[in-house]
Amino acid sequence: MRGRKSIDGQSSIQTGGWNKFATAKKKPRVAVVGSGPSGLFASLVLAELGAEVTLIERGQAVEQRGRDIGALVVRRILQLESNFCFGEGGAGTWSDGKLVTRIGRNSGSVLAVMKTLVHFGAPECILVDGKPHLGTDRLIPLLRNFRQHLQQIGVNIKFGRRVDDLLVKNGSVLGVQVSDSRDRTKLNSERLIYDGVVLAVGHSARDVYHMLLSHGIDFVPKDFAVGLRVEHPQELINSIQYSKLATEVCNGRGKVPVADYKVVKYLDGDKFATASDSEATKRSCYSFCMCPGGQVVLTSTDPTELCINGMSFSRRASRWANSALVVTVSSKDFKAVNFHGPLAGVEFQREFERKAATMGGGNFVVPAQRVTDFLEQRFSGTSLPPSSYRLGVKSANLHELFPAHITEALQHSISMFDKELPGFVSKDGLLHGVETRTSSPIQIPRDIDTYESLSLKGLYPVGEGAGYAGGIVSAAVDGMCAGFSLAKNLELCEGDLLSVLGKTHTTGFVKY
Repeated sequence: MRGRKSIDGQSSIQTGGWNKFATAKKKPRVAVVGSGPSGLFASLVLAELGAEVTLIERGQAVEQRGRDIGALVVRRILQLESNFCFGEGGAGTWSDGKLVTRIGRNSGSVLAVMKTLVHFGAPECILVDGKPHLGTDRLIPLLRNFRQHLQQIGVNIKFGRRVDDLLVKNGSVLGVQVSDSRDRTKLNSERLIYDGVVLAVGHSARDVYHMLLSHGIDFVPKDFAVGLRVEHPQELINSIQYSKLATEVCNGRGKVPVADYKVVKYLDGDKFATASDSEATKRSCYSFCMCPGGQVVLTSTDPTELCINGMSFSRRASRWANSALVVTVSSKDFKAVNFHGPLAGVEFQREFERKAATMGGGNFVVPAQRVTDFLEQRFSGTSLPPSSYRLGVKSANLHELFPAHITEALQHSISMFDKELPGFVSKDGLLHGVETRTSSPIQIPRDIDTYESLSLKGLYPVGEGAGYAGGIVSAAVDGMCAGFSLAKNLELCEGDLLSVLGKTHTTGFVKY
């Protein structure tokens, strides 16, 4: 790995004596599908413990992926398999690079992930910062270092290869069928045999969900959230949060960090009932993926659909601050618009992504509305505040995008947010549609100890796409833990995972 020497000829990610495979004759073969955080860490653990690992990624390495995203932003050319969602590092690569997590900042598993990221190029400050953050510009070289290390320890990485099917016999996975992701005909596919398959796809891999259903794999519908992305001038958010100290921010280079915010309101059905909610429903409305000094970006994976997210670079130096404002939705909401079955949540997302695309007029133009006009349910006219979204915005009645009860919940919550952040409701605030992919709409049931699918032996569903993570760190931890469990099942290691991770408190580097 360039610029990072190993210690005594070994990488800083070591098996520490847990690998018992040295005397075996043949390495077990494992496929890891998806190179997001969960796939990368599963590959790392399994390879270090002695498995022969193939990492299969439908998208491209970060270098080519960056060029494909550039073509999208500049020339409106959407590569269906290499974009803001698909490619090396997963969807989080071209996002804010947040490393905050709710699974225990000082737990052994989280520390293992954080120290590994530092080893591959993240600044050491992420180990002590209260809100650790990388930014896309730091993630790209980190991922390149991660890739080079995986290749050095024998991982075979296949970019631009899409898993079209699982090879199944007698209730067990025997391998995968893959093809060139640029070939939509799937005529030149190949069948690859493995002893285990780690399924680490993201929650935008909707074709994979349909493929899993064809094999009778059980899904559990999962609540998620939908809404809009709001953008304000960063100077306004600085002023709201810091008052007189706002002048010390200096575009991310001052004494005071660029201001952010986190807001949440719980709408109790007994105290808050909208005119369209015949049954009182408890909902949460909250800010999600807040990007100070960032920009709004396109995360569509289909040209007929429109969905957005936020991203920022390490300095967070842009003129704008953006955040999703989302409302929780559940199976009850899906049924209300006649979506049923295990993928009802996916169809619910698609319904409003397609509607947003129509409201924007096509060509990836985003429908937008002033915050003040959204609350008053009036058209903003042709004069909109400036937006960081580079493919253009079009004035639209976003208050007509969602079912009335979701719109009313958003309106009520935004009014409440203004009491907490005076000035949040402003003529300079601009809402963009639509934010739908906050988390996976399904969960794939698995064994709590082995991480193996309850429907299909040999399949290990992990990360965000499987419904077990919500961010870079939690996805990485899930992949790491699943990798250990699979390695133990393959008799590559012994012992208890927690006792292994406990060593991270006393060692300079992570040692497995």
